[in-house]
Amino acid sequence: MIDFIIAFGLVFVIEGLLLFISPNRIKNLLNVISSYSEKKIRLIGLLSIIIGIIIIALIRL
Repeated sequence: MIDFIIAFGLVFVIEGLLLFISPNRIKNLLNVISSYSEKKIRLIGLLSIIIGIIIIALIRL
């Protein structure tokens, strides 16, 4: 459970850093993403989940 809370905190830190360092790029990225279809956004989300699980699995070996 501690690992989950730490991971959750790291998500906030990384997202906060991205917003703090380059807010204009994030705005442009959100504009690009808003032009994508729902299906494409879901596919990107699924690929992100799979990549994350693979990274975690490799670290835990």
